[in-house]
Formats: sequence, structure tokens, C-alpha cells
Amino acid sequence: MTTLSEKLRAARETWAVGPVEARALVRATGKDAKDYLHRMSTQDLNRLRPGESAYATFLNAKGHLLAEGHVLAQEEGLLLDLAPQALPDALAHLERLVIMDEVVFEDLSSALRVVPVLGPEAARRVEGRAPGAQRLAHDRRGTPGVDVILPPQEAEALRAELVADGAVALEDSDLEALRILGGVPRFGADVDSTRLPMEAGLTRAAISFTKGCYIGQEVVLRATARGHLQRGLVQLALPAGAGPGTRLAAAGQEVGVVTSAADTPEGRIGLGYLRRAHWKCGAAVDAGGEPATVRRVLVEEPEL
Repeated sequence: MTTLSEKLRAARETWAVGPVEARALVRATGKDAKDYLHRMSTQDLNRLRPGESAYATFLNAKGHLLAEGHVLAQEEGLLLDLAPQALPDALAHLERLVIMDEVVFEDLSSALRVVPVLGPEAARRVEGRAPGAQRLAHDRRGTPGVDVILPPQEAEALRAELVADGAVALEDSDLEALRILGGVPRFGADVDSTRLPMEAGLTRAAISFTKGCYIGQEVVLRATARGHLQRGLVQLALPAGAGPGTRLAAAGQEVGVVTSAADTPEGRIGLGYLRRAHWKCGAAVDAGGEPATVRRVLVEEPEL
């Protein structure tokens, strides 16, 4: 039986394949599709050529996250890959603000699945397989990899083929451990509509500061330029039993909350939000009555 340590090592050093996933996949078509999504997102999408992708967030007027994910440029439009929890609000938001633009959104979530292939060998290992499949190369799973997008039966067949060829098979819990160790927030757990992208450590990955206007831009600029962030995401070494919802305290005062946790070869590791005074590696806090320690500070405040 393959241990968790061996599975994570394969995902980081060679190659591995996760379970077939149901993601929120939305295609935008029409002559204004790219420009419209460029104006609606925090990322510079106009620069994308077919086959290229970018990580982006979509915000409301208060700068809070409606969705985060990848945008893949296609020959006849763009494909949005989002967390399923974000789909209803994000799609309603995007469709509601279409006025004069020629753009149509099509929800393909039930027709497509994602096969996550992880590790430095991932791109080479999937080359030549599943002709015609869409591919997203990114590192938002805690290690570089390629997401192969296919209809459900073809996705299951591809995963089986990769495992038969030697890919280490990962479960959902393995992907969660890898993500948390990598310090990558997940929508629906560490990120939701109450959070700013900067609080969640998404500034460098998802926000362009050279593009034109977008919804929520004013809040983003104010928070980053003036140091207005008061809470932010960190990675924590946690005691056994601490998990999502566990309150974090210091000197008898509540200073944050755990949002994700997993048992890993490095101990129980989690992500959570802390007040600004505790954004320091090695800072000690209390997690449900037991000691916890800040391992990494993920919140970002770039100098503009």
C-alpha cells in the first residue's frame, strides 16, 4: 500500500494522478467575450492566445471574491474553470452585467470533467494522449501539473490509462494535503464572498496592476497601497483535532480562525486567517486550547 509520504513525493518529484473531478466549467463565446471577461476580472486576459491560460479572480463592487480560477483561451472563445460552489453567484454576476457586449455564457459543467495530472513529468506524460482535450497547466494544487478536460467517460478512461502506465493514484484527501502544504487556498473553504483576494494571498497570482479598470479595483488598490488589510491567510502547524472552524487566540483574545486542515507527513497542517499583529513565521497562537504555530505567511501586500 502506498503511503501518504510516497504519494506526495510522487506528486512533487515525478508524476501522479488525482480522482476525476467535477468542476464548474463555463464557455464564453461571441466577438466581445475576451474583452468583456478582461474587464470583469482582475487579470490581463486580452494578452492570451488560443491554448494559453491565466489565473484570475472575479470580484463584486466591494472587492470581495465571487470566484477564482483559470481562464483558458480557445479558438472561438474562453473556458472558465471555477469551483462548483462559486458557479451560481459568479455566472449570475457575469450575465447580469452584459449590456451592449456580444457575449454568451454556456455552462458545460455536466458535460465535462477534469483529470488532474501532477508533478514535473505531468506535461510529458499526457503529451499525445486524449487528442482534442483541453489542457490547463498550473501550480494551484500545491505542485505543478496539468488538468486535462474531457467528457466524463473519456476522463475516467484516461485516468485508468495513466495509472496503468505507472502514475501514482491519489485520493481527494491526498490532494487536500498537497494543497494545504503548498499554501493554496480553496474556494468554499479558505475563500468565499466575505474575503478580499489580497487577504487570501492571491495578489501576485491573480491580479494585474497594469491593466485597465475592473469591478472591485478601487478596493484592491486602496487595501494594497495603504496597508489597510487587517486579517490575512497563514499556514499553521496545528494540534491534533484542530480543523475548520477552530478559533485561534492570543493573550486570551480571539485573533483568527482555521479554515482548512489535514494530517500530513509534516504533522497536522492547516490554513487560517489571523489578525495583522500575528503575521510572522513562528508566531505562537492558541488553537482550541492547544498550541499552534504560524509556519508561513500567505497574505500579500505588494508595494505599488
